[in-house]
Amino acid sequence: RKIYNYSSSLWIVAGGIYMGGACVGLVWIRGDLDNGLLVIMWILFLVWASDCGAYAVGRIVGGPKLAPKISPNKTWAGLAGCIISAGIVGAVIAQIAVLNNLFELIIISSFIGLVSQMGDLIESAVKRYHGVKDSGNLIPGHGGMLDRVDALLAAIIAVVFISLISKGPLLL
Repeated sequence: RKIYNYSSSLWIVAGGIYMGGACVGLVWIRGDLDNGLLVIMWILFLVWASDCGAYAVGRIVGGPKLAPKISPNKTWAGLAGCIISAGIVGAVIAQIAVLNNLFELIIISSFIGLVSQMGDLIESAVKRYHGVKDSGNLIPGHGGMLDRVDALLAAIIAVVFISLISKGPLLL
């Protein structure tokens, strides 16, 4: 006789809310016909640049580990590379889209870059908690599909919250 595990059910519900909330947030962002597509492209470029900047600077500079028990290869230098890369994306988007809020967008982009790395760390921590190396085998040699979108999910949620707090769409 198997005993029902309520803890597993709570993790499934939490994961569903987190991933579902990010998907709903993405649709909500895109629904802004004035600049929804621009915001989505900004988020994508920002997350990609953050990941690349973190990897490149972390590999080149090295240094102390950020969270060795959760993700042993992440360094503080990599986190700095992530934040700087995200800020650069904000500056480029502000120039391309001819936005007036250059400094504000650099700060917000840097913050979203930080949040995206935290999303990556949270996903790694959850996998370690459950003793799972990979979250799936759809992409061979990778940590699973969730590993490909963990930073993106966190970034989308952060953009939605910032948009709600500022009572208007970003990038205006």
